[in-house]
Amino acid sequence: MEKRLGSDQPMRLVLCDCGGLRLSSGPMTIHFSRDEFQAFASAVGRLASIVAQPMFGQESKPARSNVSEVCH
Repeated sequence: MEKRLGSDQPMRLVLCDCGGLRLSSGPMTIHFSRDEFQAFASAVGRLASIVAQPMFGQESKPARSNVSEVCH
């Protein structure tokens, strides 16, 4: 099972021999169990819906909750 998303950085989702899933984007690969992947996908979906809201990023930036967070 392979799906490519975006034009500049292909993303692949591959079913492993072990029954898990590998999500690859560029040099990064994350290995998930099926349950872990479902939880990850749900969380990213929720975050994507927040980012899609028109007011996101237009007001003052919130303070960072963790000093070690880095924005690039």
